[in-house]
Amino acid sequence: MAALSQDRPLLLVFLRHFGCTFCREAVCEIEKLRPRIESLGTQLAFVHLSTEERAKKFFAPHHFGDIARFADPDGRLYEAFGLVHAKWRQYLNPRTVARMFIASARGNFLGVPDGDVERMPGVFLIHHARVCKSFRHKLVSDRPDYLAIASLD
Repeated sequence: MAALSQDRPLLLVFLRHFGCTFCREAVCEIEKLRPRIESLGTQLAFVHLSTEERAKKFFAPHHFGDIARFADPDGRLYEAFGLVHAKWRQYLNPRTVARMFIASARGNFLGVPDGDVERMPGVFLIHHARVCKSFRHKLVSDRPDYLAIASLD
């Protein structure tokens, strides 16, 4: 990651698990935003809690074959970035339930859990091996402003 962030800023997206409605929604949103993110001079990378074999299948429909991915099944990178385990109220609350219906209506259905389903997601902008911006979800349903985070401004 440090090497990737030397030449250009790196937008590092930590996903919960591939069955997570909100992670599926996030990947769809990032796919649409990718040209704008890259026009800022920022590159993308994902961190996930699964195997690379499962990641290939998950990311294939989104045309992210050229995007760096880091498999972290033990959650060590998550912990290093301060992404802790969710408490029940972070994924079982009225706002998250309402957002789940919205995300599902847009085609982002709940899938089979894969990996540590209690791990919280997050987004970080890294440049020259230094975290410049961060977004640590308070609820699993939070929606980061990816473009704002992707900009060094």
